[in-house]
Amino acid sequence: MIRQFFKIIASLLIIGAWAGLPPAHAAATEDTMLMFVGEDLDVLSIASRREESARQAPAVASVVTRDMMTARGMFTLSDVLAQTPGFYMAQKEWGTRPYLRGIPDSVLFLYDTVPMQSDMSKSVHPLDDELSLAPVKRIEIIRGPGSMLWGADAFAGIVNVVPMTGKDLSGVETGVFYGNPGDPRGGHVSVGHDAGEWDAFVSVTGREGERDEGVANTLHFWDTDDSMPFPPEDRYGEARPERPHFMELVGNINFRGWITLSGRYSDYTKPYAMSDKDEEQIWAEQRADPVNYVKLEGKKNLDVNSALRFTGYCSEIDSTHRVIDLEFDAKETASYGELICDRKFLSGQGLLTAGAAYRNKQVSDAPIWDSYLPDYLGPENLTFLPGITQEDYRTELWSFFGQYSHKIGKTDVLFGLRHDAHDTYADSLSYNLGLVWSPASSWTLKTLYGTAYRTPFARQLMEEEEPDLEEINTGSLEVSWQPEDRFGVSLCGFVNHIADHIMEDAYAGLSNPNHQKIYGLEAEARVKPMDGLELAANVTAMSNSGPDETYLYNDYSFLRPDGTIEKHYVEINYPFDTGPDTLLNLTAKWSPVDAVTLFCRTGYFASQYEICSTCDTLDSVSGVWLTDASLTIKDILNPGLDVSLYLKNITDREYRVPGTYSTIEGDPFSVRILVTKRW
Repeated sequence: MIRQFFKIIASLLIIGAWAGLPPAHAAATEDTMLMFVGEDLDVLSIASRREESARQAPAVASVVTRDMMTARGMFTLSDVLAQTPGFYMAQKEWGTRPYLRGIPDSVLFLYDTVPMQSDMSKSVHPLDDELSLAPVKRIEIIRGPGSMLWGADAFAGIVNVVPMTGKDLSGVETGVFYGNPGDPRGGHVSVGHDAGEWDAFVSVTGREGERDEGVANTLHFWDTDDSMPFPPEDRYGEARPERPHFMELVGNINFRGWITLSGRYSDYTKPYAMSDKDEEQIWAEQRADPVNYVKLEGKKNLDVNSALRFTGYCSEIDSTHRVIDLEFDAKETASYGELICDRKFLSGQGLLTAGAAYRNKQVSDAPIWDSYLPDYLGPENLTFLPGITQEDYRTELWSFFGQYSHKIGKTDVLFGLRHDAHDTYADSLSYNLGLVWSPASSWTLKTLYGTAYRTPFARQLMEEEEPDLEEINTGSLEVSWQPEDRFGVSLCGFVNHIADHIMEDAYAGLSNPNHQKIYGLEAEARVKPMDGLELAANVTAMSNSGPDETYLYNDYSFLRPDGTIEKHYVEINYPFDTGPDTLLNLTAKWSPVDAVTLFCRTGYFASQYEICSTCDTLDSVSGVWLTDASLTIKDILNPGLDVSLYLKNITDREYRVPGTYSTIEGDPFSVRILVTKRW
């Protein structure tokens, strides 16, 4: 990984030298390609690959700032997205699974524009304690496809976590937290320095999570000295999973506004308990998929109308997955280089963004299951082990893209095209069209159409020589009205068309290619009836049409006299999993004085199917209303000392949600207290 990184750095420095990097006196030169947005507007950088107002960006976009996270009791990234229209954060035994606009595992997660995705499994998402919000400046969110500018996996949306820099924190911030139940605890230290021509920032976070309450009764299964499972008399006992541990290091250094070196390192273990549908077999698993990277980026104003930007990074995922007493170690490395040129035309009315990129990805020992594990764990199985293989593969990708936007009076029009040339699977073409019209300062209308595709699963690449790419076509129409700062409302309708859709199912492997159409409506409203009080609401409603998911399920196997194993398969069908079809958030924020903020959120998600390949009937779990609250007091006792109290599920509502193999209990009442000090 380090050698690849230095190769990319050397290449980018050569490009930079050719372009003529700016002299020292250019530090104060205005970046002519960035739109001035003002201090009071939310800044978004992922819609057009340049900074602009989220309200005027050619995307259904929103920005959550650091102050908003603190005031609204957002402790993890899943907390942030749970309050955003279109998102549903599904609780699973191993963590949180994201749904956006009715599509699971469909969001491209970026940290400082570096993807935090894995080709080995689409269930790798940095949504819980493995990603700290302590060093985060803002979170940028786009609802809608973004493959034209961001390539693979910007399928239903994009979330970009933007870390702080030395210009955001010039000093030291420390923080500690403690929670209950389960005694979660941890702390962070962030240090920043702004020296004018250069600035630097570094943050370290350490956490211990809540221990899973499940008690495993299956402690041994894989006999390492034999190809047979442990005898039933040696398999069982009682043990609880260990406590989760998390560590994260984030840092960056900027020089004269034209070159930035940044990186992230994390390490964690997340043990948890799993059970079959009848909760007769309970076993412990452990998962760790830390995403680490180093990144170099720079920009150069060639003249008053042109700019050149370059980015290179190397990322690495050292994945560990332990199932009972069998452990898999897999590794995924990616090297990426990108060069972008911006050019203004017609006195600044037109802007062309064009670029080229190269990505090399290598995967080692990717685990691929072809069996339903709970079927093998019962005492009646004396012979068979689940089918598991580990595979290596390598992919290369060249990308060429361009987007042109033009301002005509009060209307911005844009269109873009991207070609991705793969060496392993089919080439793809992504495009987008958009229109942003502001007939008055209080009104904005956005009409958007875009396409995107998703990288095949590791298992797809092993089973098909050149698998078809899952594709989405999305049309959106958003109207927003904000006559004054005290009031605003927006309404967005969307239609998703999905083709060659494939799901990776815990019971039955990969589904057959499918197609689906999802219709949805997202509405938001905000009002400030008096100074210090803000009321807000958002609602998402969806419906879908299309065939059920179809799988070939290995219902039993038998051993032939010659020692070979023959598997029997049966075709099963599941409904397309959109998650809840209705989502609602009602929030109230009250600041009786500047230093005190009270926040309350009541959320609702509708009923969901409990999908189970071995169940005779298709059951569902009920919809649930949950209420959270938080209290933040700033500058308590002395300046810079803040205290935040976070309360989740304050009514201690008991409810169940679909897990991996069965329904599981939803999160109970919990409390966390966070104390931070700026020095």
